Amino acid sequence: MSETAPPRCSVVIATLDRIESLRVVLRDLGAQTTVPCELIIAAAGATGPVSELVRDAALPFAARVIACAEKSSALQRNRAAAEAAGEVIAFLDDDIEFGPDLLARTLVHFADPAVGGVAPRIAHSDRPAPGRLTRLYYRMQAGYGDADYGARLFGVGLNCLPVFTKDSPARIRADWLPSTCLFLRTELFRRHQFPAFTGYSFAEDVHLTARVARESELYFLREPTLLHHSLTSEFKRDVAALTAGKLHNMAIIARDVQGLRGFALWWRWQLHRVFLTAVHTLRRPAGWREELRGVWRARP
Repeated sequence: MSETAPPRCSVVIATLDRIESLRVVLRDLGAQTTVPCELIIAAAGATGPVSELVRDAALPFAARVIACAEKSSALQRNRAAAEAAGEVIAFLDDDIEFGPDLLARTLVHFADPAVGGVAPRIAHSDRPAPGRLTRLYYRMQAGYGDADYGARLFGVGLNCLPVFTKDSPARIRADWLPSTCLFLRTELFRRHQFPAFTGYSFAEDVHLTARVARESELYFLREPTLLHHSLTSEFKRDVAALTAGKLHNMAIIARDVQGLRGFALWWRWQLHRVFLTAVHTLRRPAGWREELRGVWRARP
């Protein structure tokens, strides 16, 4: 594949009653300098307004809406991606913004046959290097030392974003990638797919991409960048239930993907609950009491 011929790219979006934010995503997709071969939207909730929005957008590529009975970003994405025709699938959240060169600057990385998936950088979400105590905690969970544990999956399903600096390379090798804006070779996705997580589907992207990473290279990209607004949803209203669900899914990842079992899983999972309790008690962010209820309600 030459640099002037990027792979055909199918865009998949899972959405649930977010018309205004989805309108922005469609606007940005329509302005791309490299046009996707198709857009497939998997819509739970009311599909009529989504279909009307797609018609009114007058996109310069084929677009269709699939109605999904179950509200699950993981299952919705699997449903839409099953119909994808491109060699690469771009999974986009319905609450992001990006420039007209997103696809052009991202798809060029697939000229390297070793690359199985990439994720552009999320602006204003850069992670600072962890402090001494946090790094010590990560070492206990991981069982090995690392400068910042960026782009790593370790311990009881713990995953960290990379630490970007002015000297960072164009792409950083990763153990996992986020589905906020995720580009995967279609053949790899079809072999693995998102797990059958329901509802908010926390860390379904970690479960999928960590399995892909066993057979292909994954990278975080320094550029291009995008904005992620991380809008609220019906799944985020019950903070305690959301927190408990997150911890539960982390235990699933530890078992299914990382192979932790028995005492090795148990003590790491309990240690993480203690760690979260200490952090929330000391920092007391908004809603911290509800989060702590979720931490101790969770079951692995």
